[in-house]
Amino acid sequence: MSKRPKVAHKLIHAGAVAIAALGLTGGMLTVSATSMANQQAESNLRLPAKEGPASSALKPPSKSSSTSPLSHLKDLAGTKLSIAILGDSYSSGVGGGLYSGGWCFRSPNSAGNLYAARLRARGVNVTVKDSSCANSQTEHVTESQRSNMMGSSSSVINRPQIEAISSSTDLVIMTMGGNDIGFGNLLKTCLMTNRQADACRDTINAAKQSIDNVATSYRRVFQAIEKQGLRSDAKIVVMAYPMLVRDDSYSVRDSSGNEVRVSDEIRALSREGNKRMSDMVNEHNAKHPGQAIFVSDIPDRFENHQPHADGSRNFTDDLWINPVNYLSVRSFLSWYHPNVTGYRQYEKALHEKLKSTGFEAALARKRQVTSS
Repeated sequence: MSKRPKVAHKLIHAGAVAIAALGLTGGMLTVSATSMANQQAESNLRLPAKEGPASSALKPPSKSSSTSPLSHLKDLAGTKLSIAILGDSYSSGVGGGLYSGGWCFRSPNSAGNLYAARLRARGVNVTVKDSSCANSQTEHVTESQRSNMMGSSSSVINRPQIEAISSSTDLVIMTMGGNDIGFGNLLKTCLMTNRQADACRDTINAAKQSIDNVATSYRRVFQAIEKQGLRSDAKIVVMAYPMLVRDDSYSVRDSSGNEVRVSDEIRALSREGNKRMSDMVNEHNAKHPGQAIFVSDIPDRFENHQPHADGSRNFTDDLWINPVNYLSVRSFLSWYHPNVTGYRQYEKALHEKLKSTGFEAALARKRQVTSS
């Protein structure tokens, strides 16, 4: 076996020490200061000089006239819209940079905030109440979230997320449930080092058992939103999670010599978690027809843009999710979260779903009624 270069060995060791000291909890890595996270994100996430489809979609529409009888449905100028963003690190935009909100790490590049920017570019008067927070679980919709960092469990880092919703809210956007299943521990034990194969196996089994709780948790979230006074004509958008690793059949051996099929197991858990969320959206719509919307195509959009479970293969691919990179210790906050390109794809999926389900047309009609 060839020896690693001393410099690379020291960097890898430094990354391991940082992880051991800071830990991975609730689906994201904790850090010592928000400024460090911003520095990391801004240095690693450079917008391309050439606009892609997602970035060009944020441009204001052409001012050329249209003869279509439905052209008035595209005119949103002057419309008012109130958006509430709830959920975990995938809602807050961890990996997107330019953070605010202290330990919640809220980014203007999150899907919800990018969608608000799209509508503002079309002349909509958008207000956003962002109560999402990294590390949050479904219980933090109705309960304050407290810090588990630096040995403290008493400081409140985020008030109940439900407070962002009122009778004036028009649109609720969220990703939620991944931390309830324990994806943070799953990633730490299964993907960050091969030396934890037994822990990986145990964490996978624990996640399989806890996934049954997703339905109950979502039911409580919908009930809390309803009690908060959300109008019947407002929309609740639940966004699916991507598959966090590719379909590459990566596996490790536990101490008994049994195979732990890491990538297959993680992908299966992701599929089942997304299915449970979709089921709960359908259950809610049975009582409140059409109010909840599930953006289901995120896994398909992200396919072949995720990291490999075998991290040595990640450095030449077009990734939309940040991989583990021990040679850049500053980037650990973003590991297994979308990068800016990934969040643009999230926003594109959100926009297309809301457009296809008539949300923007209803918004335009509301403007017509208000102005008449």
